[in-house]
Amino acid sequence: MVRSVILAVTLSLSSQSSETKPIAGVSSSFGILLILIAGAPVLAMSNGGVGPHLFMLLVALMMVGLPQAPREEVRRAFSIFQGIAFAAAFPLFWVLLQVLPLSIDGVEQPIWRDAAAALGEPLAGHITIDLGTSVRSLFGYVTLLCLCFATAVLSQNRDRAKTVLFALCAITSFTAIEFALFPNLASIRPSDVYSDPLVAFVALGSILNAVFVIRIVERHRTRRPRQDLRLYVAKLLAGTAGVSICVASLIFAAALNILFAVGFGFATVAVFISIHRLGLQRWTAVVVGIGVLTICLGVIAVRFESSPAINPVVRFAGVDLAKASATARMLSDATWFGSGVGSFPALSLVYRDIDGLPHSSALNTIVSGLLGWGILGFLFASICLVWLFVVLFRGAITRRRDAFYAVGAAACLVTGFSEAFCDASFTDPSVQMLLAIILGLGLAQTVSHQAK
Repeated sequence: MVRSVILAVTLSLSSQSSETKPIAGVSSSFGILLILIAGAPVLAMSNGGVGPHLFMLLVALMMVGLPQAPREEVRRAFSIFQGIAFAAAFPLFWVLLQVLPLSIDGVEQPIWRDAAAALGEPLAGHITIDLGTSVRSLFGYVTLLCLCFATAVLSQNRDRAKTVLFALCAITSFTAIEFALFPNLASIRPSDVYSDPLVAFVALGSILNAVFVIRIVERHRTRRPRQDLRLYVAKLLAGTAGVSICVASLIFAAALNILFAVGFGFATVAVFISIHRLGLQRWTAVVVGIGVLTICLGVIAVRFESSPAINPVVRFAGVDLAKASATARMLSDATWFGSGVGSFPALSLVYRDIDGLPHSSALNTIVSGLLGWGILGFLFASICLVWLFVVLFRGAITRRRDAFYAVGAAACLVTGFSEAFCDASFTDPSVQMLLAIILGLGLAQTVSHQAK
């Protein structure tokens, strides 16, 4: 906790000193953004306590200061979000559909009505099985969307964008050290689920530190006559150390499938570098991308055949047959409209047997998504993620300068979606918060200053 507060204060002071004409509201909002980044590990430890509520309050305070931002920056942020309007609005529409009192035949499971007495809540009248949790998920998503937009506004300034990237790299590197030294932290949170957010932090940190190194090299190449060589070497060593610490921590304490997920993110960065530095034409770039995608799919196919007895949806989660079978019972009853976003703990009570399976936490994020969002909702949500990736990667290619922010966000999106098959880390509010900040940072830099 002390480490996070010290880091946030230091970064906030350094960012304010780098601006020639700081605006009080913008500076306060940016300071809150840095506090959120530094406090991500603390939020991960809250285990559903006051942490998420404090997070919502801080985001609300950030939004209060945004009207004082330059109008051009706010207007550009709105323009950027217009390109992803459907992807941003769909989760909001879907959760509203699940919580509204609708009487639609065929969207409710008969077993839910039989279990109404056990859950202590009438299930008729809305799709979700746990109305309270789904409503909280709705407010949580609105908070994440506001955070992403606020980050996109605040990160258009290059000095602030650099500070946000440095803060992300620093906190994830510290987390990697913590995770390597104390991989088993069951005493902090029940069921050892605290390790899942830490794994996600370190996985994203590996990509972000690599992007930080690319930024340092690019800046040195474009500003070579004016840059101190010793400062360049120091920054390069710091970024390389961050990548090494994160990757070494994953090798030491994470599952092999997590390493493959990070590898897919690195492959995304490598494809961008090939296109950017070699000046590949459009169709050549498409061929290179398809080739890398084919290699990644081949790796997935090999890993997929390693545990043929395990349900395909949880095959990469590294669980035993009993846990996989308990989850398979739930998946067999999955509907098109789902049981309600965030309702997995309530739904697991319906299917729990004498052995206590399934547990109240999902085996991976995909299981939680399929059951909560439903087959149709999960399909549309996946399409939204693909579209968001296209926007980020296309923005990175069209940028000549600062393109590494957008490609870093795209690579983190690839790593996050791949890791969703391995664990349930992306159901944690702290990981969702960090990813929202990363996406906001990347979206802010998808448009060049000349185009602005």
